[in-house]
Amino acid sequence: MIFLFLLSLLSDNNTLYLMDKSVSLLPVEEEFQFLYSKNGIQITYGLRDSQNLYELYRIKIRTPLFSRMFFEYNLNKENDYEFKTEEHLFKLRWIPEEKAKIPLSFSLLFSPQSSQNEKYTGFGIGYWKNTKNNHFLNITFHEFGDFFDRIPLNIGLSGLLNSNQADLYYRYYKTIPGKKNIFENDEQIGRVEYGGMGLINTVFYRLFSKIYPGIRLNYEEKDSIFIPVPGDTATNRINIKDLFTEPFIKTKISEKSSFRIGFPMSRKYIKNDTLDYKKKYLGFNFLYTYSFFHFIELTFGIQKSWRNLNEENDSETRGILGLELKLNQTTFISVRQGIELDFPLPGELKEYDNHTYLLFNHCF
Repeated sequence: MIFLFLLSLLSDNNTLYLMDKSVSLLPVEEEFQFLYSKNGIQITYGLRDSQNLYELYRIKIRTPLFSRMFFEYNLNKENDYEFKTEEHLFKLRWIPEEKAKIPLSFSLLFSPQSSQNEKYTGFGIGYWKNTKNNHFLNITFHEFGDFFDRIPLNIGLSGLLNSNQADLYYRYYKTIPGKKNIFENDEQIGRVEYGGMGLINTVFYRLFSKIYPGIRLNYEEKDSIFIPVPGDTATNRINIKDLFTEPFIKTKISEKSSFRIGFPMSRKYIKNDTLDYKKKYLGFNFLYTYSFFHFIELTFGIQKSWRNLNEENDSETRGILGLELKLNQTTFISVRQGIELDFPLPGELKEYDNHTYLLFNHCF
């Protein structure tokens, strides 16, 4: 029963999941446009299957207060099967002048409790050259409150780097395990210890005049253990590892046309005393883009994925048709439609519909 319940949460009925995850990402140029901006709004909305929506909302706002002190607000909300997060992050940040002799930046951070995230608070120190070149070390205390023997401590390192040859974004974090006492009817029944780590990395190279390689990577690991009281009862440990990455190459054919080849991969691993769950994906994406009037682009493409779920294999193929608008170099809108291409082909036109995504990015 537990195994079936977990499967219901892990999107296993959606054999298109890797292709969905890849096609729902912003173009890497738009992603860096958002990362480099002082203010921005990013929205992705689409169908994972007939019953589940994918939603992503990101907002960033920075406004000056006095001297070199700034107020910042960041929203990160995502809804994707079992992965749900809603983080509201408030910052007070002191930013030095761009030509300062000692380019140090200091910040105070606070995130209140939300429906999907526990509250945390902390501080940061970093190197600040400008919005495209900065690096920060943040230390935050999570879920501070009663019943903790040791409050979870998160150490994070993140930054941006821009040059003529490349754009780089990275974020690495490590959670030193917290220890929390669990009570039932005012009596302690056990203790939970949990920690984790994660890595996000996006790189886009411009090493050649018309060939632009890059990679996206997102890795997360969580580890927890329940230690009951009294100690003669068996403990329960669970380890979760989740990886998504996509190396890609973008090639410009002419002033108006280009194509992009990607090789997305995904791995998920869950293990506890009774469960050993493994899901692996390999994929291939080919997207051809033609530009009209410098602000309208039409995309044609094909996606292929191969899946191994607990030693059982299957594969999927679909086409992609997309329309993209770039307005005033600040607003990006894209509609991407999946088209069923597996044989035997559908007999009715409506059955060719194979998930639709809307992407929006506005920076100011």
